[in-house]
Amino acid sequence: MNLSKLFETQKVLDERIMEQHPELRGQNNLDWKILALQVELGECANEWRGFKKWSNDQEPRNFNIPCHACKGRGYFGMEYSDEYEPCLYCDETGIQEKNPLLVEYVDCLHFILSIGLELDVTEYYADVVNFNIGSRTKKSEPQQCFKDMFIKVALISTLPVEDEFVEMLSSFTTLGDSLGFTEELIELAYFEKNKINHERQANGY
Repeated sequence: MNLSKLFETQKVLDERIMEQHPELRGQNNLDWKILALQVELGECANEWRGFKKWSNDQEPRNFNIPCHACKGRGYFGMEYSDEYEPCLYCDETGIQEKNPLLVEYVDCLHFILSIGLELDVTEYYADVVNFNIGSRTKKSEPQQCFKDMFIKVALISTLPVEDEFVEMLSSFTTLGDSLGFTEELIELAYFEKNKINHERQANGY
């Protein structure tokens, strides 16, 4: 995966956010970004569901969820009829949410990249760290990967930050591998969500 390209893309979004929220300029934005990453990581674990031992539903939400309004059809009306109304809730796609587990994972990636930009460790480490997802001979357990990530995120503000950032990135790729994601899938989902984030900024989200 081309981390340099991802960092460049994230930099554009971060600058857009700064334009919309000028009060963020000239201040330390690391702490709230770390907290945001921890929250997104928790949401990602929630969509994985494997830790919910008290529940009969522990299957990961790694599939498209049909629109509840139109029942996944993308429209309202009789089948095979020329008269129908498009479902505005899902924008006629029939999909309420695309692979929630993957979406939450790339939300984490957005903040990881943003933290890298905040720490100014991108120029060198984008070349050093390799997203070698799928190349591991033995997959790690997601539960252990989530635990490792929470520890690494908590340590990111300690010195030396460069080493801690690399450790965090490495743990994050291991997590992605354990969840069954490929580099191509992650990159595609990242750019798709990045586009949505730009639209949200334009609409005053």
